[in-house]
Amino acid sequence: MEKISTLHNKETLQYGLFSAGAAVLIFVVLYILGAEYFMSPVAWISSYLFPVLFAVLGALQVKKKNNGYLDFKEALKITFGVFVITGLISTIVSHFIFNVFDVAFAERMKQLTIEKAQETMQKFNVPESEMEKAVDKLTEQDMFSFSALSKSFAYACIMYFIEALIVSAIIKKKKPEVEF
Repeated sequence: MEKISTLHNKETLQYGLFSAGAAVLIFVVLYILGAEYFMSPVAWISSYLFPVLFAVLGALQVKKKNNGYLDFKEALKITFGVFVITGLISTIVSHFIFNVFDVAFAERMKQLTIEKAQETMQKFNVPESEMEKAVDKLTEQDMFSFSALSKSFAYACIMYFIEALIVSAIIKKKKPEVEF
């Protein structure tokens, strides 16, 4: 039997790459369908669902290879690693698409984001002056710059860690202590 740390490194990388591949595939499909699809609930749900699925599969694989046992610490390393690999590769692909491959697509996404923000503020009866300030701020931002995407990735890592804690707590199974 392989050492547990070697197992978790191998499975983390493998399932992280599977998850990143799925994320990139979804990204490309949404790109082909158009900017409107990026704003859809399906896009947001799938961007959270697939990394969780692959994190669970990776941890379960290590648990299976370890005779059905996986402590919380090892489960957390695996699940968080899968999330981070997925997020990092997705961020790199996003940067490439929005800043190199199709800058006009990024502008369309920005415009849709501003429109959605205005709709939401109108629903909550935000005063016109506040709406104008918010729209001006969004207009000035470069949402898809390397620094903005990096910041977004850093914030996402916080969410990834929380998700990894939850998944790991569910998956863990401590090996019973043997009494002599």
